[in-house]
Amino acid sequence: MKEGTGTRKREIEIKLPVQDPGTLRKKLHLKGFRTMVPRHHEFNLVFDTPDHHLRKSGRLLRLRSAADRVILTAKTPPQQKKSESAYKVREETEVHVADFDTMRDILEKIGYEVIFTYEKFREILIFEEAMAMLDETPMGNFMEIEGSPKTIDTLTHELGYTRDQYITANYRSLFIATGGHGDMRFPTENE
Repeated sequence: MKEGTGTRKREIEIKLPVQDPGTLRKKLHLKGFRTMVPRHHEFNLVFDTPDHHLRKSGRLLRLRSAADRVILTAKTPPQQKKSESAYKVREETEVHVADFDTMRDILEKIGYEVIFTYEKFREILIFEEAMAMLDETPMGNFMEIEGSPKTIDTLTHELGYTRDQYITANYRSLFIATGGHGDMRFPTENE
C-alpha cells in the first residue's frame, strides 16, 4: 500500500498462546506459509477521548510504527454472527501516513489522547487466504491468525490447538488481566 492510500476490510481473527515461536514458525513453513514481513519491532499508541468514549463503545484508534511504515487504524466494535462467536470480527480501516510524530500531534490537537502504549516484535507469514502473525510481547508470545472461521479452525487444529484456547481479547485487556498496569513495554537498559 502506498503512503496516503488506505484499506477497509472485515477482519476475523483470534490469538493463541505460543510456548516456542521457533518451533511454531517451522510448523507454519512446513504447511506452506512464507514470511511476508520479517521479524520487526512494532510501537503502538492507542488513542481515545478524555472520557474514553472509543473504548466504552468498543472502537479502537491506533497509530503504529512498524517495519519502516506508519499506519493509522480505526476499528469498529466487534460484530459477529452467532456462528462466529469464537472469533473477533470487526471492520478495520487503515491508512499509511508519512510521519508518526506529526500524526500523533494532529490527533492530540483534535482532542484525542494516548491511553495505552504497547510494543512487540512481530513476524507476518501468509498462505493462501490465511495470515499468521508471530508476536513476542513483554507478557509472553502469541500468534494471531486472520482468515475465515473455517481456515482458522483448520489451521489451529493442524497445529495442535483447540477452540478453547482461542483468545479474542486485545493486548491491552490481556495485559491488564495478567496483572499489568501502565503501558506494555519491554524493559530498557536503565530499568
